[in-house]
This record gives sequence, C-alpha cells and structure tokens, in this order.
Amino acid sequence: MPDVVVVSPIGDVDRLEVRDLSKSYGGVRALHRVSTVFRRGFNGIVGDNGAGKSTLMRIISGDIQPDTGQLILNGKELHLRSTADARRAGIESLYQDLALADTLDVAGNMFLGREITRNFLGLRLLDKRAMVRAAERTVASVNIQIPEVSRMVRTLSGGQRQAVALARAIYFNAPVILLDEPTAALGPKETAAVLGLVEQLRANGKLIIMVSHNIPQILDIADHLIVMRSGRIVKEVDPQSTSQEELLGFMVGSRT
Repeated sequence: MPDVVVVSPIGDVDRLEVRDLSKSYGGVRALHRVSTVFRRGFNGIVGDNGAGKSTLMRIISGDIQPDTGQLILNGKELHLRSTADARRAGIESLYQDLALADTLDVAGNMFLGREITRNFLGLRLLDKRAMVRAAERTVASVNIQIPEVSRMVRTLSGGQRQAVALARAIYFNAPVILLDEPTAALGPKETAAVLGLVEQLRANGKLIIMVSHNIPQILDIADHLIVMRSGRIVKEVDPQSTSQEELLGFMVGSRT
C-alpha cells in the first residue's frame, strides 16, 4: 500500500478519557455514567442495538453534548460544541451520516470547513486547484479506486465514500479516528481495503475507536475491547484472552 500523504501533525495522542458521561433523550437514558480510557492503538466497542455505542461515539465526535461528564484528551478537558470543534482538537469521525456532504465533490468534502486559500490583491480566495491536487494525492494513497476528485460524493459506492472520509483524516493527520460500522455495507474487497488502511493508521500511532457488530472481525483486529449494554460499560476485555461466545455472553448479560 502506498504511503499516506499528511500535512503538519496536530500532535500525538496517548489517551482519551471519558469520565461519568450520561445522556438522556426525554425519558430514555442512552448513557449512564460511562467512564473508560481509550489508548493509542485499536479500541473496539461492541454491544447490542440500544447499548449506547453510537451515543458515546457522537459525544466524542462533538455531534451531541452529554448531560453530565467530561472528555479528557491527553490530560486536558475538552468542551466540544460541534464536530468542527472535535476536528480542531484532532478527532475525525467516519460515520455514514456525519462523514460526508452528498452535494459536494470529493475535494470539497476533504476540505469542508478547512479550505485552502490564497491571497489575491489583499483578498483571501479559495485555492480550488491546490485542494484538487492535494485530494488527488491523498485519495491515491487509500488503495480504493475513485475515478476523479471532481465526482459528487452521492455518486460513490460505500467503499469509495469511506475512502474519502479516511483520506480526510489522513490529510489532516488526525491523531484520533472514530469509526462507526465502517465496513457494514461493503463487499469483501472493499472491506479488506478499508481494514488495511485502518491497520496502517494504527501502525502510524493513531488512536482508533471502532464500533462494530462484526464480532469475529473486531476480535481479530482490536487491541482492547469494551462491551456495552443498556447504556453502560459492562466489561472491558483483552481480545486475545476472550472468545466470540464469551463476548456475546457479556453483550446479552448471560456472563458477568
């Protein structure tokens, strides 16, 4: 796989701590006093539907705010009001509903909110040519074929959309990457390409958090696993010392 293209690094992240996070929607409690530490490497989150996985990820991404609790990145508390705040802190989110804007092309998506500009007679103008060149170089590094960076994102396949979102995280050298079911709608070839790129990001020292329902897959690739049920973390396990059956038991409550 080609080397990834990056800009100046935001900085390394050794740990991301969530402390006593709670979130309710009306009378429904989605998260209840969730606390854990995500460390550099591959952190997996598993749980049945309604376990609170996506709510936790959306809080870390800045998409929603918790009712109570804290996010602490490398020892410093974060106050995230939006996904743009999270990106400025070095947290990139790859969600099907958050990652991309369908009405923009590939280059526009990569630089959305962080456009390259140039000075012209004292005015700051968008440098579309520079963004296209940077997008072409970076997209070429993700090992999933995208015809051209002027293509509208809504016309791309699932794997190509994931490639664009990963290319954005790579270009801005995000130290923390959130993946919510990144291979759920992909075929075997695209799944292998996305997971290969994620493995390269881990080798480059990124802190990766991934939600997945694919238990065999996440057991195979995770360094650390968190099991959620009914809005709580019920177990934290070493993937090397557990099994698929045991993990499913923690998820449904037949093991403690």
